[in-house]
Amino acid sequence: MQDTLTHRQLKSLIHVSNVINSKLDIDTIFESIMNETISVVEAAGGGSIWIFDKNQDRLIAKSAQGLFYPHIFRQIKLVSGESMTGMAFAAKKCLIFWDEVEVKQALSTLTSYNRDLLDRAIPSNFHFTSVISSPILQNGKCIGVITLDSFEQSLQFKQEDIHLLEAIGHQAAVALEKSSLYNEKELMVRKLSHSIEIHRNLSNLVVNGEGIQSIMNLIHKTIGQHLLLFDEIGELKASACHPSFSVEMTEYMKAYAKQIILTLENSHTVSEITINDDTYHLVVLSLGSKLKSLGGLIILSKKKMNEVDIAALEHACTVISLELVKEQAVFETQQRLRGEFVTKLFTGQMDEVLIQKAKNLNFDPNWNYVALIINFEDKLNEQKVFGDYVIRNLLHMVNMSILGGNSQVTAVRDENQIVALLSMHSKVSSNIVAEIKELAKKLQVQIKNKYREIDVSIGIGRMKQGLTLVHESFVEATKCIKFLKNYQFDHRILSYTDLGVQRFILQNSKEELLDFIQEVLGPLIQYEQSRKGELLSTLIVYLDQNQNIKKTADTLHIHTNTLSYRLKRIEEILLTDLNDSQPLFNIHLATNIYQSIKDKDTLQNNNS
Repeated sequence: MQDTLTHRQLKSLIHVSNVINSKLDIDTIFESIMNETISVVEAAGGGSIWIFDKNQDRLIAKSAQGLFYPHIFRQIKLVSGESMTGMAFAAKKCLIFWDEVEVKQALSTLTSYNRDLLDRAIPSNFHFTSVISSPILQNGKCIGVITLDSFEQSLQFKQEDIHLLEAIGHQAAVALEKSSLYNEKELMVRKLSHSIEIHRNLSNLVVNGEGIQSIMNLIHKTIGQHLLLFDEIGELKASACHPSFSVEMTEYMKAYAKQIILTLENSHTVSEITINDDTYHLVVLSLGSKLKSLGGLIILSKKKMNEVDIAALEHACTVISLELVKEQAVFETQQRLRGEFVTKLFTGQMDEVLIQKAKNLNFDPNWNYVALIINFEDKLNEQKVFGDYVIRNLLHMVNMSILGGNSQVTAVRDENQIVALLSMHSKVSSNIVAEIKELAKKLQVQIKNKYREIDVSIGIGRMKQGLTLVHESFVEATKCIKFLKNYQFDHRILSYTDLGVQRFILQNSKEELLDFIQEVLGPLIQYEQSRKGELLSTLIVYLDQNQNIKKTADTLHIHTNTLSYRLKRIEEILLTDLNDSQPLFNIHLATNIYQSIKDKDTLQNNNS
């Protein structure tokens, strides 16, 4: 909603919400709604609120304001499909009649009696130039219509007016529901008054910047039921439950939420659910709007919740939604500022402006820094671009997992990867990269557990002292990601220090690497291919075991005599001496590269 309404209209909508929450008389509420709506919509010269009366089977005007005689106008009673208001009622959607031609065509559906009343209510020197009518929906059923009239050719209704009218229509539906319940049961009025106090308390929490968890705690304390807040993809964001709510129950609700949150269509749903042989009344309330869902609030109650309680919770959801929008706006602003800073930093173009910006963002120019790149790929679709909500969750996981006791982390999105910059005090352990690598492993496990469809690769640069050298760590992390993408490696986490001699691979083309392997190991690879022997694998293990005969034999589960025979045969095929350090170095390097090459078929085909 924040994307489609002006600041003034948002303030108006909040004012309407406050009116609804502070008054119980429905006529007063409708008058306030109409006044506020006409004042904020520039093109509106008048307007009316119509409610469907089941007994009369007609739409009745409950509020009529503007440039006409309301006492006459309110005598008009419309059937479904009659005039602009009746058409919107029948269509159950917002309709705009853009010019006098469309308005006259719609007015032609009026009965002669209603047409006479309209002519008497509207002065002869005024003409409808455009009209907008929006339905008031309650649980998918149309119960009324809000109509705005324009009498000036120079003024046109805008797209944001539609969104405002739809939002106010929702507020009017809430007001009607609340008023109806109030009239039916006086006892519920006291509960409703209490809910107003809750709403005020919630608003105070927001004003004081207490955050989502404080809001959840207040609602939980007030209604005494289990509450769970899920985001738009069904991830648990916050909860407030009794101690009896076990971890198993939480996990069950997490799985349940992933199904129901994504299919929410109405403002709320009520059902029953059984967990561990206990039956609960389940209330799910949507957050945000249909255009932009923010998730849902789930309440688990042993007793059935009445409509007043649910209505009060819907108002609480408005507060929660505003807080979520605020959090997202703050997060996106921080991401933009830090993203711009990190991007410029990694170019290596340091200047006084960037150093000052670093200080403003709490980056000490003299601290130590390490760059990480966390790359994500969909297992089924390498070209898939992950949604903002997934990246937000991944960013949160990166910040929480990589954050160590002696460091702070800044993580920003870069397409389908996250770039993280770790800053540490100048006095850190010499083994800091190894410690970071352990944190990265925990992060990788967490991501795999939550998003099984995502492959995670993490590249870690070396620690650099001072911001002026940070770009070098970023380049090193980038090389690690490149290596993981193009070559075989036992783990999907790689630090630049791990590469060792394999940095040689990154500095040469694949063709040059294949040529080198062919020159050093070609005869042995060809022998393996034709004889299907085990000489190449024996050589690899022998080198991995630092040429220790006993350890190599034990690893291969063969006798030392068998190993000695194989080694002799390898020397014969390669025309070399494995005790000669110079050829041995080339053989060791070639086997390392051979194991890293993903596409070995090319090499084998060259030997066929």
